Order: sequence, then structure tokens, then C-alpha cells
Amino acid sequence: MRSVVLGFVALAAIGTAVTAQEHTARTVGTLAGPIEAGSGGLEVDADGNVYTADFGATLSSGPPGTRIWMSTPDGEVSVFAEGFMGASGNTIGPDGWFYQSDIAGNTISRVSPDGTVEKFVTSGVRNPVGIVFDTDGDLIVANCGGNSLSRVGADGTAELWVQSEFLRCPNGITLAPDGNLYVANFMDGNVVRVTPAGEASVFATLPGNNNGHIVFGNGLLYVVARANHQIYELTLDGELTLIAGNGGRGLDDGPALEATLSLPNDVALSPDGRILYWNDVGVTGPDPQTLTPTFIRYVVLSPDG
Repeated sequence: MRSVVLGFVALAAIGTAVTAQEHTARTVGTLAGPIEAGSGGLEVDADGNVYTADFGATLSSGPPGTRIWMSTPDGEVSVFAEGFMGASGNTIGPDGWFYQSDIAGNTISRVSPDGTVEKFVTSGVRNPVGIVFDTDGDLIVANCGGNSLSRVGADGTAELWVQSEFLRCPNGITLAPDGNLYVANFMDGNVVRVTPAGEASVFATLPGNNNGHIVFGNGLLYVVARANHQIYELTLDGELTLIAGNGGRGLDDGPALEATLSLPNDVALSPDGRILYWNDVGVTGPDPQTLTPTFIRYVVLSPDG
């Protein structure tokens, strides 16, 4: 296991107007791969290292993934930590620890800055995937199996917080400066907005009827239309814009709106917000159950900084 010092990434909530010409000029590239991991969660630390979790080889069967892999900004890949049970969503906390959902173990683990892995949440979550810290320092957990959100305190105690008909295998989750949480559903194309009071409503709908994860940065939400092999940006006013993928399945780099993606799952931003990373499935055949190997790919959102 490799020990890596982590830093908390706080992305500025600064809106940036992007013209149609700038969207067209963006290019998709490949940072690393193939990596022997199923496409689970993705995270980036303060040094720009990209972490991809091993969900497992397939979506519905087979042993759960046990590792988290790390890629440097130059594409050098190594094992960061291991000992998980279906490593799904993840986040870096304000304490500098790396938090990892174990979807098959119904637990949440965490990795200390010196690389020590320990269980953090052992009950009160059900098939956890996306996780994010709120402004109070509580960890909010998207329970795919329970169609709900749990709230976890500093002692690791989880309590059911939100259960809603609008949550259908909640997958990705992020917090925006407006105080609302935004949740991407795996079992339909909806992005659900959850207020600080726990009130849920459908905020936007993406094509493909199967979303991956979601992240906030640069004043925008970045959302994965997983089954449609595309990535969108979404304003807090609800305006949806395609930024990567022509809708065909593949691993072809090139102009962002002409490139092909392959069941992309999670998204994460570089510390300066200029680069958006995601993890693609390296097999581009018709079987949507196969999740391995993983490729880490990216689009440069703002080449000039």
C-alpha cells in the first residue's frame, strides 16, 4: 500500500461564462489505463493525483473490488490502499482523510494521511455509493439500496435523513453554495435537489435513463449521463449543456463533442478547476455489466487558466 499525504480540495464557487465556441474547442484525452479496476468512485487530491476505486469486475455479479488506485497528474499508476468491499463513491474530508464507500459491505471506510485503512461507518447505511461532507462537517451518504440519504456524525454514527420517491438508487451526490445537495440517480436520468431541510424534488433530467456521479465546481454542476456515454454541465438555474461525448460508445479521444466515452461513471475536478476527470470502462462492447478495466480520461475546461 502506498502512503500519500492528502489535502482537502475546496473548489471556488465562481461562475464562468463559456461560449459555444469554447465548448467546441475543448478536447478529450486519456490520462491512464487500462487499470485493473471496475469503475467505482473518482476523486482528486490537492496535489492533482487522481484516485479511482475498484467497484468490482461486473455490475451485478462476481467478487467486490478491494483496491483504490492512484494516478499522478502525469499518468503514473499505483495502488493507493486496499481492503475494501466493492469500493464505490469516495471523497476527501476536511480532516484530510480519504473516505470510501463499500457498497457490498454496507460500510464506509477511511484512509488516514499515512495510509492506514479503518472502518468509519459500520451500520445505518445500505449499499452506500456517493458521499459528501456538508457545511456542518457531517457526512451525507447516498444509499443506493435504500433509495435514501443518511447523515453521519463525527463519531461514525449514521441516521436515516431523507427517503423520497424521487431517489432511485441515488448514486452521485454533491453540495453547492446555494446550500442544496444535488443527487444523480443510477436508475433513471434525474438529478434530484435536496434542500437543507431534507425536501427532495426533481431538478433536471439527463438522457439515457441512467446517471453516473455529479460534482460541483466553477459555479456549475458536472453530471454523467452514464448510459448515454456523455457528460453535461448543469447550471444552478437548471440549464443543461453537453460538454463531452457524441453519444456513441468508445474510447476515442479528440474534439470533446466528437469523442466517444464508454459508460463513464464518476467525475472530479483538478484543484484549480481547469480539468474535469472521469473513469470509463475499457471494454466497449454491448455488455453494460462489465466494468473493468478502467481508463481515466479528461477534458480541459479552461486551457488558459
